[in-house]
Amino acid sequence: MKVNDRFRFIRQNMKKNKSRVFMTVLATAIGCAFLIILASIGFGAQKYIQGEILQNQAVTEVSVHGTEDGESISEEHIEELQSVANVKAVTRQSYLLNNRARITYGQFQFDQSILVVDFPSEVKAGVELEEGRMPEKDGEILIGHHTEQLFYVEGAKEEASDERYTEEGVVKEEFRLKNSLVGEEVTLTIEQYKDDEWVSKDLTLTVVGKKKAPSRDWLRDVDVYVSQSTLSAVEAFTGTPNGLILDPNMSEEEQKSIMADSNNSYQEVKVIAEDIESVSSISEELKEQGYFIYSVTEELNQVNTVFAVVKIGLVLIGTIALLIASIGIYNTMNMAVTERTQDIGIMKAIGGQPKMIRQIFLLESGAIGVIGAFVGLVVAYLISIGINFMLPYVIEIAFGEGVEEAIQLSYIPLSLVVICVTLCVGIAVLSGMKPARKATRIDVLRALRRDL
Repeated sequence: MKVNDRFRFIRQNMKKNKSRVFMTVLATAIGCAFLIILASIGFGAQKYIQGEILQNQAVTEVSVHGTEDGESISEEHIEELQSVANVKAVTRQSYLLNNRARITYGQFQFDQSILVVDFPSEVKAGVELEEGRMPEKDGEILIGHHTEQLFYVEGAKEEASDERYTEEGVVKEEFRLKNSLVGEEVTLTIEQYKDDEWVSKDLTLTVVGKKKAPSRDWLRDVDVYVSQSTLSAVEAFTGTPNGLILDPNMSEEEQKSIMADSNNSYQEVKVIAEDIESVSSISEELKEQGYFIYSVTEELNQVNTVFAVVKIGLVLIGTIALLIASIGIYNTMNMAVTERTQDIGIMKAIGGQPKMIRQIFLLESGAIGVIGAFVGLVVAYLISIGINFMLPYVIEIAFGEGVEEAIQLSYIPLSLVVICVTLCVGIAVLSGMKPARKATRIDVLRALRRDL
């Protein structure tokens, strides 16, 4: 019997029992759809969490938080970090003036954080600007995307903070700076307690660029970034590392401790890898050298490990539905063998081999699995689209607030489709193996007499 004849024979036999075959296909489709939807929840949650992690951090960054000996990261450590293979740049930041800085622009004032950074390293790391350029000369500075929103009219400095700022933490419109600071000169006022009195000095700085907005809407960049040359000018006046303030209320021991700390340390150090493939090797090498580090790839590996277990569990639970459907396939094929006993006898009588007969019934059970998998796949995609569409409304009803961005709770990747379809067809074929073997053992004479 040719291949086309076998498929024609299978199709004719399936048409004879449409209702039974339909119910069997329906059970298989339900099992396949249940398996896909259940597993898609795990894939969707994993994708959402990975997206959140990657949006908040650069995937090629390795944050260094100190050494195992308890040392902060200093310039000597920076040189060591830069010597590691496949390192693109090492960015570092430290706070200036112990967070007691004041910058003025005309009648406006700014009294938030000022950070000392290495601009050449920032350029290598690929910092993005919304306006202007990176500082290149002494006295040039960079501002964060939201820094201008915290410049307020000096006359408002006596106002209570809740009257000056909005609920979002920015200066109210009536007190806020309206124009861009890029290209403008600002004045940094430095104070220090010397000879039993407070003295001050003004440094003129030029704003040459503004950083691009953070990747997340709720993140705010309100810092001012100055160069090492500005730090040196500040330290020359204050006589302390990082321009720390010697407050008269400090004890003598505290002042000596500040003065003894001549080795400037950095509060935030990031090693930027050449590419994502190099992050793991850099992380391992830094750990071996005794650094405390954190990289987004380590967090992703942990997330992937957890969700691998979750997805395997969901697939196993979903497979139970397919196993239940396999009972229906087994009953359908067993009845098909019984009803076609005479046909089997005729095939054997005209020279049909047991192998061919077994293949016919296995192909029929496999066809049920394929049709069920296809229908289940279509249904699963429709349900997945419905879940993702309805989720924002469910959250709004349940929690009384909407979501700012779409949450894809159900995600069906190609790998999940391949796994589920393979399981569905495989279980269907296995369910038809025993009835197929039964068909090959039917006696020809008894089959022709319809005597079972």
